[in-house]
Amino acid sequence: MCGWNKDTGDIIIVKDNNNDPRNIITEYGCLTTRTLEADADSWVDQETRKAQNNHMMVECMMASITEACFYKISNEDAKYKQKGVKVASLLFKLLMAKAIVDTRATTYQLRHNLSNLDNYMSTVNSNIEIFNVYVKNSVEGLKARGEKVDDLVMQLFHGYKAAADSKFVEYMDTKEEKYLDGDEMHSETIMQLALNKYTMRKDKGEWGAPTDEQNQLTALSSEVTKLQENNKKLISTLSKAKKQRGKAPSKRSANDQKWAWKKVPPSDQQPKEKKVEGRTYHWCTNHQAWTLHKGSECKFKPMAMENTNAEDSVNETEEDKDSSTRPSYSQALKTLLTVIEDSDSEEE
Repeated sequence: MCGWNKDTGDIIIVKDNNNDPRNIITEYGCLTTRTLEADADSWVDQETRKAQNNHMMVECMMASITEACFYKISNEDAKYKQKGVKVASLLFKLLMAKAIVDTRATTYQLRHNLSNLDNYMSTVNSNIEIFNVYVKNSVEGLKARGEKVDDLVMQLFHGYKAAADSKFVEYMDTKEEKYLDGDEMHSETIMQLALNKYTMRKDKGEWGAPTDEQNQLTALSSEVTKLQENNKKLISTLSKAKKQRGKAPSKRSANDQKWAWKKVPPSDQQPKEKKVEGRTYHWCTNHQAWTLHKGSECKFKPMAMENTNAEDSVNETEEDKDSSTRPSYSQALKTLLTVIEDSDSEEE
């Protein structure tokens, strides 16, 4: 606005060692301190428009820096003074040296930034506005050091396609195809198109909306989670049941041993009645066990007694086949009825 780069008062554009014009603001890395001192030597102590512009630029910079920054350069005034006069270009060069490490590693890092834009996209949660600023800063940093930026357009497409929005990625895919087909597109144009698309979808609340496939995956994931929870409950239930089964045999075993005598029949010489623990037990021929009821009062009829003579005479071969299984069923039924009737011996 003050015309520091206008006509004969231009102090912004300075020729480098190859006599190429360089902008001190954007290409300070291409200009050495000696080059800037030689340029200022011709006008710094004269009453010229350049000297006036230089004075204003120095005042503006000194007024804009923080107090902490001022103290960092206050004892280095010899680095930005020429013939006792403060030179704006040298002051700017010193400020940049304090703010930015100008080394080959810095140049390498800037190039690395541009070659890994897809990774950076994820770190900013696909914010295209922040992404564009990052790209511009990296590009300007390289230009300030006299470095060229090759393949920036393809690097941009590579970064944009890592955004977490399927519609935006499809849009950038289309632009990339057109570019590869021969359409002229500059990096600035592509960045503006990307920002416009991002802003439009953001305003509509569509940015980052999941695709149909992602919705299906989410639904499936929810179902899997439910199945896992149900599986945990089932495993827990089975585990408890297994523990209970594990404890039962010891009780049954002790109980069976205690009442094992109930299944031992008396001999012909022994009485069919006896007392155990204050209770009178009778030998029941139907149950083939000692019971609290008398044999004459027993209502249980063994399986063999229920078969009629006709049934006994029909198909002896089938009866012979089942003879191995009948005793087990009969014995189980006898035992069950005995346990029910003799409730005094039931401990489970």
